Amino acid sequence: MDQRRVLVIGADGLRPDLLDPAVMPTVARLAAGGVRFADHHAVYPTHTRVNISTLATGSTPGRHGIVANTMLVPDATDDHIIDTSNYQHLDALDRFSGGAALMAQSLGDILAERGERVAVAATSSGGASMLWTRKDRGRIVNVNTTFGIADLYDLREKLGEVPEPVLPQVERARYAARAVTDIFLEDPRNRVIVLWLNEPDASLHRFGLGSPETVQAMRAVDECVALTVDAMDRRGLRDAFDIFFMSDHGHSTVQSHQTLREYLLVAERELSGALPPLATASDYIYAAPGTMPPDAVSLAPLVEWLVSQPWCDVVCAGREDLEQLPGVLPLRALWNGKLTSRSPLLSVSPRWSREVNDFGIPGAVASLTTQSALKSTHGSLSPFDLHATLIAHGPRFREGVVTDIPSGAVDLLPTIVQLLGIESALPFDGRVLVEAMSAPDGEPDQPQDQVIEAVSQSNGDGARVRLRRVGSTTYIDGSLRESMVRTMVS
Repeated sequence: MDQRRVLVIGADGLRPDLLDPAVMPTVARLAAGGVRFADHHAVYPTHTRVNISTLATGSTPGRHGIVANTMLVPDATDDHIIDTSNYQHLDALDRFSGGAALMAQSLGDILAERGERVAVAATSSGGASMLWTRKDRGRIVNVNTTFGIADLYDLREKLGEVPEPVLPQVERARYAARAVTDIFLEDPRNRVIVLWLNEPDASLHRFGLGSPETVQAMRAVDECVALTVDAMDRRGLRDAFDIFFMSDHGHSTVQSHQTLREYLLVAERELSGALPPLATASDYIYAAPGTMPPDAVSLAPLVEWLVSQPWCDVVCAGREDLEQLPGVLPLRALWNGKLTSRSPLLSVSPRWSREVNDFGIPGAVASLTTQSALKSTHGSLSPFDLHATLIAHGPRFREGVVTDIPSGAVDLLPTIVQLLGIESALPFDGRVLVEAMSAPDGEPDQPQDQVIEAVSQSNGDGARVRLRRVGSTTYIDGSLRESMVRTMVS
């Protein structure tokens, strides 16, 4: 059996422009000795579990079906809400959908068919950890849950008491790294090991971009990378592994906050109740559970209202018949041409700017949240949210290369499958990152750019989004309508 192995290290929310060699020297050395992807993209929406689902399946949300951190799926739960951080909610969605909580096959499923597995060590939510290996949870060490599996208590017992969740989560990050070094590395059946750290994301949300606490969290991530790589070297395993160091999305400073639900209530008042029954979850608008889905005519007043708001940037239609409404973009254009039965009626992305925060870091957004303590967030079509970090290092990769060929979260699984020598006929939306390979099988297609634009409005300020394509794979470069208005509704 070919025992090539892969290690994926995730630093949740690490923006590529914040990767400072003075703060993260180990990661900088990996980049210097490997391949750094200078134009790496998250999928939209730039939520954590959406992007982890994409990393684990090589598919956009339009194929894998995890379309937001919090989704509305009628009748899947008592209140119709699926919180994807909660593994029990994902289990409920599995039961409701006949085993299709994740509609595309994941990395763990692929390996399980071969008698191998993904081993996950994480400080992220239980739901996020489970998405890597939905059916086989026998090798997950998560500081937040044991998934009700007695064997996972035994794994955690080997590592000692779980540290408290004090921000920055330095000790929890070290704990997860020890799960890799002390438990997972030695077992060759762990063909892929995932070390996923919720820093700097957790500190970014609480303290903001550029804050001392966030810098401390980034140092902790680098320390965990060093601990892991050093353990591989001591045990003579380094040459058996190809390593990806990555993030799932970027971040933006919060300049104003209000939920989509509250904006919808304002719309109902201003439109004199001339709206069909609707519900919201995350950045999405759905038909209210138990009601007939509204037609385009009945939604037109709401769309006109949304696109006229100073806080609203891009409205996308999640149903083909809604795509002709003035002011909207087709959501499927952002999802490589796919839509899922879980697509919302409309998605709403707020305005963004390059405005600099108190720590001198650019990138701000009018966030769709009520959390006034939230200093930084993600989810929008801002290029600051959509650009993420990716570094590849190991025997199969070139050395000392920076590539500006577009890449994205959709490309991780196709590339891992190639590295492991696994033949797969799965319909990936991503591609193999051949430009990073030391012995590539072919060359990537020439990148092509496209700007999609909403049907023009009376004010001539229609939403515009730049896409980048390599072959049949689409990457979202971001909204082109930079503007910031710090307007709150009353």
